[in-house]
Amino acid sequence: MHQSPPIACTTSRSKNRFQDDDASSISASSSSKSSSTTVSTPHTSVASSTEESTLDDLKHYIALGCLHLDSHVPVQANSTPTLESTWTEVLHSQLPGEVKLIIGTEASQLLDAQWIRLFFRSQRESVHSIARVYLLPEDWSRRSISRSSIALKRALRQLLDQIDTSPNAWAGDLPDAQIQSFDPWAGQLDTSLYYFFNKLPSPSPNPALIKNRYTRRAAYDLLGSAQASEWEDDGEQPLKGLRTRLYPYQARSASLMIEREAAPQLQLDPRLETRTAPNGDKFLYCARDGSFLQEPRFYESNRGGILAETMGLGKTIICLAVILATKGHHPQIPELYRPPLPVRASVGTLKEMTAHVPGRYALPGKVCLEEMAEHADVNLPRLNTVLDDNMPYYEIPPEMPRMNRTTRIPPARQYVMCSATILVVPKNLLHQWQSEIRKHLLPQALKILVVDTVSKRSKAKAAPVDQAGFDSASELPAPTELMKYDVVLFTRNRFEQEIQDGADNQGRRYVAGVSRACNCPYIGATRIANCSCFDSGTVYESPLLKLHWLRIVIDEGHNFSSATSNAVLVAKQIQAERRWVVSGTPAKNLVSVEVDMSTMEVDDEDPILLRESAIEQRKTFNLTDESKAVKALGSLASNYLMVRPWCASSVEGGLDWDEYIYRHEHPHRKTYSAFSTCFQRTLEGLVVKTRPEDVEKDIVLPPLKHNVVYLQPCWFDKMTANLFIQVLRANAITSERTDVDYLFHPNSVKAKHSLIRNLRQSNFTWTGFSVESVVSTLETSAKYLSKEDRKCSLEDAQSLLESSQAVAGLPTTADWAALSTAHEVGVAVKAWPADSEESFAFAYPEKPTMIGMAQLLEGQLHVDSNIKTDDPSSNLILIGEAGKSKIAAMAEAELQKSGIPQGLIEGSQPLNSRRASVLASKALPKKSGNNESTNTPEPTTPLPARPKKRKLTHDDETASLPADSPLLDTCIIGTTSAKLTYVIDKVVEHQGSKKIIIFYDGDNAAFYIAQSLEALYVNHRIYARQLDNTKRSEYVKLFNEDATVRVLLIDVACGALGLNLNAASIIIIVNPINRPGLEAQAIKRAHRIGQTKEVLVETLVLENTIEHAIFERAKKMSRAQHLEAKELEDDAGITEIIQSAQILPVSNDEQGLAKFALLKVPQQLFGRPNRDKYHRIQVKDTPEKSRKKAKISKTTTPSKGSGVNTSIVIEDPPQTSSWAGGLIPDL
Repeated sequence: MHQSPPIACTTSRSKNRFQDDDASSISASSSSKSSSTTVSTPHTSVASSTEESTLDDLKHYIALGCLHLDSHVPVQANSTPTLESTWTEVLHSQLPGEVKLIIGTEASQLLDAQWIRLFFRSQRESVHSIARVYLLPEDWSRRSISRSSIALKRALRQLLDQIDTSPNAWAGDLPDAQIQSFDPWAGQLDTSLYYFFNKLPSPSPNPALIKNRYTRRAAYDLLGSAQASEWEDDGEQPLKGLRTRLYPYQARSASLMIEREAAPQLQLDPRLETRTAPNGDKFLYCARDGSFLQEPRFYESNRGGILAETMGLGKTIICLAVILATKGHHPQIPELYRPPLPVRASVGTLKEMTAHVPGRYALPGKVCLEEMAEHADVNLPRLNTVLDDNMPYYEIPPEMPRMNRTTRIPPARQYVMCSATILVVPKNLLHQWQSEIRKHLLPQALKILVVDTVSKRSKAKAAPVDQAGFDSASELPAPTELMKYDVVLFTRNRFEQEIQDGADNQGRRYVAGVSRACNCPYIGATRIANCSCFDSGTVYESPLLKLHWLRIVIDEGHNFSSATSNAVLVAKQIQAERRWVVSGTPAKNLVSVEVDMSTMEVDDEDPILLRESAIEQRKTFNLTDESKAVKALGSLASNYLMVRPWCASSVEGGLDWDEYIYRHEHPHRKTYSAFSTCFQRTLEGLVVKTRPEDVEKDIVLPPLKHNVVYLQPCWFDKMTANLFIQVLRANAITSERTDVDYLFHPNSVKAKHSLIRNLRQSNFTWTGFSVESVVSTLETSAKYLSKEDRKCSLEDAQSLLESSQAVAGLPTTADWAALSTAHEVGVAVKAWPADSEESFAFAYPEKPTMIGMAQLLEGQLHVDSNIKTDDPSSNLILIGEAGKSKIAAMAEAELQKSGIPQGLIEGSQPLNSRRASVLASKALPKKSGNNESTNTPEPTTPLPARPKKRKLTHDDETASLPADSPLLDTCIIGTTSAKLTYVIDKVVEHQGSKKIIIFYDGDNAAFYIAQSLEALYVNHRIYARQLDNTKRSEYVKLFNEDATVRVLLIDVACGALGLNLNAASIIIIVNPINRPGLEAQAIKRAHRIGQTKEVLVETLVLENTIEHAIFERAKKMSRAQHLEAKELEDDAGITEIIQSAQILPVSNDEQGLAKFALLKVPQQLFGRPNRDKYHRIQVKDTPEKSRKKAKISKTTTPSKGSGVNTSIVIEDPPQTSSWAGGLIPDL
């Protein structure tokens, strides 16, 4: 039988009651041998019983239910009814042997041990019998009646299977009606975690429950801060220091947070659940050990929890309001360690005695003095000094080690009470928190210390105090200095470094009880010890661990669910009275229904009905879908929030989370049949979250529309898709789907993921196939198909022949081959200046003129720089020749390096853009020890001379072309990427009135989109993973505040979480994200509080491609399937889609202009307006040998059985490693 850990908590019964109970139990045992006509119980020794005394005595028993017996149990003739005139108690000592057989072994054993009492109803005319069963609870008569017998517990568990709990049976009716069996397992809640989470009651604070008048006033102030203020015209709210008026739901959440901090309620022990007996009485039952109790046992609820308001509804301002309302409040000294009242040698002064009171009883003394000085004009600076001199503290005695002669007893740990809050935020959100503080709080409302890591290259500098009242530091000051701040704002990286507490500079730690005596010899004749022993003088002692903090708050705290991470280990060591996690997703994929709805395609449906429908669809309990999320919540509650009884403490061990929050239908094993009622109670006590219908009463966000845009692939898109299919088919068929050569072999996981990642990114555009690699795979396929001993089916041979024929003409197609060599996205241009057309065109004299985007930008810059001259296109031919020469030089350098085509070279770095110069100049300097072989050899082909660039003046940037200039006819009419064309159209359509976010997947897409935006002179920034967090934060701030920055490109891998980008109202997702949780997070960056416009979200999908099929499959995948597939391609359905992909048909009519994805409106190229408002990058030429190389992700699959030593190569288009810096101008 499962044994529950000992329960150590408060009960509502007094000691006297226990003593009376035990005394009566002893007297009861002495009269257990009286006759059956005497009602003998563990609580009375009266010789003759009456109905009144019997009923009074049974109040200490639990009415368990009835036993239905198949045989008649005769009651002795001299028996007197003792209960309700028809029920007679029969004791075990008076039962004949045949009656014991009738009631069963289990009931007989329990009756003999005085665990139960049986009352039979006399019914002579019936062949059946019915008996009431009363059970003695385990919290009664424990001294006289042992409850430790495992055999009796097993007998009780078996007896419960026979109990009927129906009211009819209790009334004495034989089982004609339905029998209600006793449920021996935890109360069942057959609903999902998602349903629980979205059905949690909205905050309904009751500040009257708070005993401390100062905290109670703070809670009321928060509720009042949602009301109009008479000081609003002066920029101040009823809550002092708060600039922004809270919405009512925010005020309720903040007030409830303070109520939970200051007035924790008693919560029923989670092991117990309340049940109703057949007679209507309540009792408590623990399903895991089968114990019954009459008196409730409680734990004090946690002083904190999880603030889980939906993304975009203002969790940041709620936290700031809570901190501001409790500014100057102190935590209470733990009662266990509260020091006794001081005993003075002489009578102290009134000032000295009074100074101890605020600290001892956690009163905000300094706040009171400040209010007196402000409102009553009573200034008492000397009292502030006295309070500083009498800072409250307490000591925790050390744990005593095993003693020996050299044992040193460690000193007691001392903690000083501190009114500050520790706030830990992700490093990339630090600047956003600072921005939110400036936005919502008045200057100097809070004194804040920002603690962040310092780059290894940075020198330690004293950071100045900025105008918003922030102090900055990389090293923590002394505890007395820390106590002067209201908030210590950490980045998580810096917070984790406090794990060094107690270690020396070699990472060694002192072990209690071990002597630190040093016996090392001296060095030679000196008195210098040759020693590296542990020295307490070199041990780092974290100032955080010397204070008892008021509060610790973790933003995006779902990451604190790991029990072993450094951040959690540090947080566990910190003494903090109140602990909060701030996260709209407390566990992975656990989101509010509004976030889920943001990923749905809706057609003006009722949002309320849609929301309820979405919740009902995920109502059913599903262990596979949510087990990880439930486990993460348990870890968060146990390891960071320190919620009893789940966390281990010095008094008791922590309970097993899974043991009690699930319903297990077996006494020993965990069956995970459903959630238990305990889980619901625990969630309600932890989470603060407002239901959407209550939010909508206070605020209505603009509508959100999410559309999927299916684009027809252009000829170049089709060729890219067909090339990937050819590679996949050649790999599968020539390797005969065996061994590691096969991409989908279990041992080729890394190669498979690399290829499929490239396949996903190729739906935007792709230039990673070289002419040589295409020829190689075609030759390999042809040789394999010509073999007589090939081991493939006729269907395989036909499919490989089909794909080979589809791409066979590419090596001789001039425009495709030129793009592959230059690694450019092609642009179709109309009316390019004729004298320089040949030097720019990739496939001269084909029409329309196709030019690489990088060369196009060079030509545009040249013309726009000379727009005031008589002939702005003069010397344009030199620009084109220089660009082509650069491409040729790149190819020549590759051949010099290895003598094989560039497509087979790892780490080659073609120079495909004028931006390469900028990128190289911004790249980090190389280390001196680098191998020179990684550098690209200098080309032997001399580059043609080109006109020297000059700095543009304002007149140059505002000048326009003459009305009759032929350069006005030069325009962009299309590109070689359907998605890029659509993005350009969308930006041109909306950038004048709306800001746009573009989520991209892969650096290639960002590179090409940024080039296109530059050609349109549209100011943009890129939130890329290559940037440091400071630069990212600057770009977010700039996008939100600078009206000239219209577009923000965001890498979905690093920018989908935590950002506030409500300045945007158009979101374009270039490649489907296919992960519902991540997609929802990305969309909510713009659809949040502060948004005033309708938000339009568009996901771009190439129609009838592998991307299209994967997108449809991902939408149909269940939550469990998404969780199971670590990478999306790990899903069997998606693997099947990739393996069975079909060739895209190409029409003979797709020639010339029909090859391109055409713009809706051709875009003027030269002399565009508003050039002066564009944030231009200063470009300078950089020698090729100084350019930094970047590794190219490559999948190489040797063909099998072909008799040739040829590889199938899929590789990323070459990129410059630090491209992000070049695409984004310095400010």
